[in-house]
Amino acid sequence: MLAVLAFVEASIALLFVEESGDLRVTLCAIVAIAIAVITLVSAPATRPFPALAGRRRSGTAGFGRLLVVVCWLLRVGVAGVAAGYIAWNADSDAIQPYAAVLVALSMILLVITQWGQHLAGFVTAVDELRGAGLARRVVAIVVAAVTAGVSSYLAALGERFRSLVMDPVWDHTREQWGLPDFLAGIVVALVGFLGLALIASLVGAAMLSIAFAIGPWTRLGRWLIKYSPVKYTRAVSVARISVVGMYATFPVAPNERATRWIYKGVRDSSGPLDAIFLSMLANDVAAAAAVLAPAGGSIVLRVVGDHEEIVLERGPGETELLHKFPEAAALRRIRLALQNIELGLPSTVRGSTEPDALDRDWSSTHEEPSWFSEPTHEDLAKEVLRYPPGAPWVRERLGLPAFHLDW
Repeated sequence: MLAVLAFVEASIALLFVEESGDLRVTLCAIVAIAIAVITLVSAPATRPFPALAGRRRSGTAGFGRLLVVVCWLLRVGVAGVAAGYIAWNADSDAIQPYAAVLVALSMILLVITQWGQHLAGFVTAVDELRGAGLARRVVAIVVAAVTAGVSSYLAALGERFRSLVMDPVWDHTREQWGLPDFLAGIVVALVGFLGLALIASLVGAAMLSIAFAIGPWTRLGRWLIKYSPVKYTRAVSVARISVVGMYATFPVAPNERATRWIYKGVRDSSGPLDAIFLSMLANDVAAAAAVLAPAGGSIVLRVVGDHEEIVLERGPGETELLHKFPEAAALRRIRLALQNIELGLPSTVRGSTEPDALDRDWSSTHEEPSWFSEPTHEDLAKEVLRYPPGAPWVRERLGLPAFHLDW
C-alpha cells in the first residue's frame, strides 16, 4: 500500500508541477527507492514451521531456501527499476516495452519464489499455481505487463480527467464560492471520487448487461459478473449491488431460474450455505449415488489435505471405494459448508442415496476415519494450513497443541 501511494504521489507530481530536470530525477528516485525498500522489507519466509513442514531432503530444502532469497533480492532491484522507469516516462506518448518486461519479470520471480518455498518445505506454497490457478496467474502477468506498457496512456487519461473535471471545480470553489484552499481541495477530492464512481458504474453496468444477456450461468457471464466494478450478489430472496465501497440491498422475488443460476456459482464457492442450496447439493449427490446403489445405502466422503476417499456403503460390511464419482465436487462443497470455527472441516461426511434427506440422513464427524490407505504427513499439514485450526486428531498427529477458543 505504501509503495502504491508513493508511486501515485510521484506520478501526480510529475504530471502537475513544473518539470525541471532536477525535480524529475528526484521524484523518480523517490519512487524507485520507495518501491525497492517496500519489496526489501517484505521478505518471503524461507523456513516453514517444523510441525507443518513437508518432508524434503536437506539438499532440496537448502536449494529452495537459496532460490527464495535470490529471487527476493532480484525482485528488489527489478521492482525499483520498474517503478523509476514508469515514473520517468509518465508523460511519454509511446508504449513502454521495457516497463512491461520489468513488471512481467518481477511477477515471474514471485512465481519462482513460491516454487522455491515449495522445495523448502512449504506444503501449500504452490496451491494457487495448480490447474486453473496457473492459467489465472499467467493472465494476471499478461494484464500487469500490458498495463505497465501503456501506463503513459493511463497517465494521459488521468491528466484529461483532471483538466475536464477537477481543475474547473477547483477554480469555481475558490473564485466563485470563496472557499479556502483546504476546503476547496476536499470538494475537488469528493467530486473526483464521485466522477470515478460514475465511470465505474457505467462500465460495470455494461459488463453486467452483457453477462445477463448471454446468461449469467455461462463461463463468460460468470467472469463478467466476478470482475465487474459493479458487484452484483444474488441470494434466493435478496440482491445486493455495490460499487466503490457503496452498496444497496433490496428484496427480490424468488424464482426457480435465478435459484439455479445462483446454485451454479455456489458449487464453485466456499463457506456457509443457505439451507436450500445444501439441499440441492445433497439431492445431486443422492441422484448420482442412487445409480450406483439402486437398493439404497450411503455415500461417504473422507478427506484430509489432498487425500480423499469416496466410499459407497450398500449395506453392513458392503463398502466400495469409488475412484470416480460424478458429484464429487458437490460432496466437497457440502464439506466446506460444514466448517467449524473450533474444529475446522469435518474429516468424514456421510450422506444418503435418498433424495430430500439432508437433514434426516446426513451427518459429519471430526474424528479420524477408517482409511483404505493412510494419508501422508503433508496431507495432515495441508489440512491445518488450508482450513485452520484442523480437526483435533490431525493436530494431535502433527504434535500441535489442542485448539480451544477462549470466549
